Amino acid sequence: MVYLKDEVFENWGRTVKNTPSYTFVAKTRLGVQNLVKWASTVNKRVRGAGFRHTWGDLYSADGDIVVILLPLSTTIDLPSLLKVDKSSDLQGVQVIRKDEQYLAKIAAGTTNDQFREWCLDNKTVALPLSVIMIEITFGGSNAVVCHGAGITTSTISDLVAEVEYVDPRGNIQTVNDSAELRAAAGCFGLLGIVLSVTLRVDKMQKAIMQPKKLPAPLAIPPPPNYLVPKEIDMSKYTAKQLQDAQKAFQETIEQQYYVEWFWFPFQEDVWVNVWKRAEITTFEKLDPYPSNFQAGLQWLEGFFAEIIVNWSLFKALPGRLQAYLFGTIGMLQMPQVADEKHAIQTYVSEALQFRRGIQNMRCLDSEWEIPIPAAKGGATRDYTVIQRAWWDGITAFYKNLDVCPMRVTLEMRLTGSSNILMAPQQHNDFGTCSIEVLTTLNPTRSEWKDFKQQVLDMWASYTDTNGKPLNIRPHWAKEWQGLQVRGKDVIQYLREDAYQEEIKEFVDMLSSITSNRGSSLSETRARFSNPLLEQLIFGA
Repeated sequence: MVYLKDEVFENWGRTVKNTPSYTFVAKTRLGVQNLVKWASTVNKRVRGAGFRHTWGDLYSADGDIVVILLPLSTTIDLPSLLKVDKSSDLQGVQVIRKDEQYLAKIAAGTTNDQFREWCLDNKTVALPLSVIMIEITFGGSNAVVCHGAGITTSTISDLVAEVEYVDPRGNIQTVNDSAELRAAAGCFGLLGIVLSVTLRVDKMQKAIMQPKKLPAPLAIPPPPNYLVPKEIDMSKYTAKQLQDAQKAFQETIEQQYYVEWFWFPFQEDVWVNVWKRAEITTFEKLDPYPSNFQAGLQWLEGFFAEIIVNWSLFKALPGRLQAYLFGTIGMLQMPQVADEKHAIQTYVSEALQFRRGIQNMRCLDSEWEIPIPAAKGGATRDYTVIQRAWWDGITAFYKNLDVCPMRVTLEMRLTGSSNILMAPQQHNDFGTCSIEVLTTLNPTRSEWKDFKQQVLDMWASYTDTNGKPLNIRPHWAKEWQGLQVRGKDVIQYLREDAYQEEIKEFVDMLSSITSNRGSSLSETRARFSNPLLEQLIFGA
């Protein structure tokens, strides 16, 4: 197995930096087993890493061992060329059908793009949800409970039918019991180095896409009595227009399969990306989306964006001008289909990864999952919480025009609930508002942290109709460390409020899983935990 000694590790977003004692590049399952056995003899922890797109400190620490399941250059070069290593048994897809359910066994080092290409070539199955970025491994997206978009969808971890991993003694173990999977399917790598995940996938369908650019107040109307920033001219819109927009907004949530909204700095319009699924007729021939030419163009756009934002002349511009230029160009790049007759029709697997090249530009990202409460009476969703979260994001931007810390976008997606113990969406019976702010690496760390805190304070202030604070939780892979939630350090808040019961149940289930397979939780912690997880999960 190829390895590097004392190689500095840095994540994609440049928020984590440390020096593991060894960086191993694994190509075989046996190699991973032998590595873990050796790590036990030298008493070192082992953590996996893919493309390093997690912003939080969930990686190896100084002196630990990090194991990469991809070619090393693919994970650190920017831009990188995705390479399929056919000699690796840690990449690949196998699909079977069992009791009318399609199951895809996906090796942990398989990338989103590899699975997308497999789906396009075979045209048999597709994931019901996925993250947009193609440069992410299935081991990584599952470990931190990633999600897609759509009020009927949950998380990638909820799709897991089986997890296969190497335990602290170097043995291959599987978990396929539904109760155990509530912990094992989203456990931050605490059970061991994951070799594969088997996901429940759907029969291939087509997506009917009609992305639109709508004026901000008509895309997501402000909630009643909301103080809209003066930069948004509400006098342009009649009460009837806003009323119709409210109806359309609610219908979009309830009737469309996939829903997400983007607002770019200083833009009058919001980009609305929604689509429905439909059956593919026998003789229907669908094209990839984006086309090869469009995908190449998007790849170049991301590549040049990274060059420009790091150009000394661009960095010397005032933050406000940087945000304006980025917002204007970002909005121009987004497609629009005004006429339903010209809707984009493609395979669902293509629509889920509609944007290529975003991995070519580094950014910072803080995302929070806000429960959608019941409206008064308890029968329907309280849409005003969704609207308020969105408009609070825009308001926070306009309150900081002196430096404009948010220079990329405000993005919001809606999902359903989750059955995974450590999923931020768990218990959100009326759905989850997943909302995030993104910026370049150009703002100072203090400017960006202050903005994250300001917008978090707004999102954390929401209550249900009975006045009970909503149980907001961070997306585990995004930026949340170092923030305060309702006057508490975020880790204290997560342990005492957001996940008080869930953490206990999670630890108990991990203990049961490990002891039933011949090891122990203490042994697993010693081999696969890290300082952040020790503090967050175990209170160390």
